[in-house]
Amino acid sequence: MPLRNNNLGKFFGPSSSYMGYIFIACGIFASAYSLLALTLIIPGVFMAFTYNGTIIDTDKKRLKPYTSLFGIFRTGKWIDTDQFTRFNIIKATKKYTTYSRANVRFDMDVSDIELLIINRNGSQKVVLNKYSNFEDAHKEMEELSGKLLPYTILPKTQQ
Repeated sequence: MPLRNNNLGKFFGPSSSYMGYIFIACGIFASAYSLLALTLIIPGVFMAFTYNGTIIDTDKKRLKPYTSLFGIFRTGKWIDTDQFTRFNIIKATKKYTTYSRANVRFDMDVSDIELLIINRNGSQKVVLNKYSNFEDAHKEMEELSGKLLPYTILPKTQQ
């Protein structure tokens, strides 16, 4: 299996993604009255379907972090894995904040376990995949270490 395509989740937060679906529905409904309302569909599709991901090519030893615009067009550059020296497993918590019309704050915390590949001085990091537990991330790290890196420095896992 030379290519792995890992979907890393939505580019926008959950609130913005749902807002994109609402824009699409409103644009379709309002287009019965005016074709100008179709302009709601384009930003709605962009907000609802844009996501991030990483493609790993184990045969050519390269990877491509990308953003899939509109869920169709992938933008990103291929990076050779020769410049990377180690893996790292971290617990990442993202906080999404939304305000209602009454100015009531709604916070949503999302925690993931991320497998990163890092270069020698730590200036470049690429997220390879997201997991729900450390065991799955460690298992894939061991599998990819022999395929991508010439030598591997095993990381300290952060919890």
